Amino acid sequence: MSVRIAWYGKHFGEEPPLVGDESQGSGTIFFSKCNLKCCYCQNYQISQENLGKDYSEDELVDIMIDLQKQNAVNINLVTPTIWWQTIVPAIKKAKKKGLTIPIVWNSNGYENVEVLKNVSDVVDIFLPDFKYGFNELGQKYSGVHNYTDIATEAIKYLNEIRPELILDENGIAKSGLIVRHLILPGQTESSLCAIDILSSINKKIYVSLMAQYAPIYKSTENNELRRTNNEEEVHKIFTYLTEKGMLNGWTQDLDATDCFVPDFTKQNPFEQSL
Repeated sequence: MSVRIAWYGKHFGEEPPLVGDESQGSGTIFFSKCNLKCCYCQNYQISQENLGKDYSEDELVDIMIDLQKQNAVNINLVTPTIWWQTIVPAIKKAKKKGLTIPIVWNSNGYENVEVLKNVSDVVDIFLPDFKYGFNELGQKYSGVHNYTDIATEAIKYLNEIRPELILDENGIAKSGLIVRHLILPGQTESSLCAIDILSSINKKIYVSLMAQYAPIYKSTENNELRRTNNEEEVHKIFTYLTEKGMLNGWTQDLDATDCFVPDFTKQNPFEQSL
């Protein structure tokens, strides 16, 4: 079995415990295709347009070993869900060949618990999105009718098996759970509801609250999503997170927009932000 990969290399745009210092970085593998169809996807070139190249299981093993040799602090699997049946045996082979750095499962959160059970033995750090507080927005913006329900159950399960974010003496993540939430313009109530759901699961969950939204792909055709976030709505959501007692994690500045939008037609999709 093969997987389709758009790019792999050391990436420095993740949360601090996933990156390390300038000599390290996250050993990131961007898989093509996706089980969602988000109209604002910053990676639409690979998630929707299928840009990439096919690699065998053994080639995937070699990629992971090579990233470790480059001093990456982890293997960061981006949008891996649909490829899990090839990824899991590849990780097991890589570990037999000397892979020791943590495996990060960097997903959109729309995952069946049974799939997560099948990958849990080989994954150290789970990094799911929690995109919407309301199912209706999942249908409207991502093409699935039950996103909130599915993602909630997934995060409940992940909180059971990885309840703590464990860091080493240098602040590098070794195991645990980090949940990302991207603030969307005009959808403050959805964000507040998402925070309510996360806080009901575990107030100690590490949350990465992102303000980096930029109109891209099909979102430019949507009146609600044509703009970036404004200071008032971002401040309200940041404040609410704190009021709910969720003090672990990170927040982004409002100016974090275009610098996070990659171009996968380039040899290094992230060169504009380095």
